[in-house]
Amino acid sequence: MGADLGRRVRQAAAAGLLRGVPAGEVRVEPLGCGESYSAWLVQGAEQARVVRVARRPREEMPRPMEAELAALERVPSHLGSRALGAEPDPDNPLGAPYMVVTHVPGRVMTPQDWSPQLGEQLAAQLVRLHRALADPPAPEARTLTPVGRTAHETLAWWRAHHPGALADPLAAGLIDPWLERVQVHDPAFVGTPLRGRVHGDVVVTNVIIGPDGVPRFIDFEWAEHEDPAKDLALIGGGIVGGPWYAPLSRDDVVALVAGYARRLRRDCVPGEVADSDPERLLARRDAWELLDRMGNLLYCLSRAEQGGYRRWAQS
Repeated sequence: MGADLGRRVRQAAAAGLLRGVPAGEVRVEPLGCGESYSAWLVQGAEQARVVRVARRPREEMPRPMEAELAALERVPSHLGSRALGAEPDPDNPLGAPYMVVTHVPGRVMTPQDWSPQLGEQLAAQLVRLHRALADPPAPEARTLTPVGRTAHETLAWWRAHHPGALADPLAAGLIDPWLERVQVHDPAFVGTPLRGRVHGDVVVTNVIIGPDGVPRFIDFEWAEHEDPAKDLALIGGGIVGGPWYAPLSRDDVVALVAGYARRLRRDCVPGEVADSDPERLLARRDAWELLDRMGNLLYCLSRAEQGGYRRWAQS
C-alpha cells in the first residue's frame, strides 16, 4: 500500500475534502489491500473511519461501487460497517473512486477462531443481517436461479476469460464430476423465493470479532440479491484453500445451518414467510460451497505465478 496514497488521504481529510470525514488533523494507517480496494484507517477527534480507495479503473471493477453502497446504507451499526460518504468519480483529491465507512473495531477472524459458540453467534448475526437487507414484500416474488444453470454460467465465464485455468490438470478432471454433484441440489432451489440482498462474501477475512466477542461484517462489495444460504457456505466447510475459509467438520456445518434456521423461525415477525427448512437450507448451502470453491480454485490457478496461489490451489 503506497505511502503516497496514505499522505493524500491524510491531507484531504485534514482539509475537509473527503466526503464522510470531518475536517481536522487525523492519523492515517493502512488496514489492508484487497482485489478491488485498499483500506485506510482514519482517526481524528471524532469516531474512527475507514477510507476504501479503488485500486483499478471504474470500468474494470468486478462490481459497481453503487451496488455496495446500496447495501451499506441498510446495515445497522451493530451488524457491520455503514456508509458515511462516497465519491464514485476519480476526479477528487485521491485520484480514484473512494468510499468512507464506519470502522468496525476488533480483530479479523482466522480459521483457528472457529468454535461452536462462534458458529451460533454467526448464525444469529446472519439472520439479523438478512432481515435488514430484505426487500419489501412484492406481488410477484422472484425465485432462485437453479444451481445447475449457475454452474454452467460460471464455467462459461471462465472459458471466456481464463481458459488456461480450466485446462490446468488440477481443475480439468474435476469439472464433469463437479457439475454432476452441483446439479444434484437443483430441487432445493426450485420455487424458493428471492427475498433480498445477502453479504455475498462472508469469508473469514470479512468477519471481525469485536471486543465483546460478537462477529460483525465488513467489505460488502459482493452484496447482491441472492440466496441467504450462500452466506452460510462461504465461511468454510470441508473444502478449503487459501486464507479465506475455516475448516469445518460436517457436524459444524449442520449446526451452523440448524442454528440459522432455528433463529429465523424464532425471530419471524407476523406476516413473514421464513425460509427456515433446515434440510433445504443445508442442500443449498452445500451447493454454494461447491460453486464457490470451484471459483476459488480457478481464481487461484489464474494467478498461479503470484505469491502462494499455486499452493492454495493445490490445497
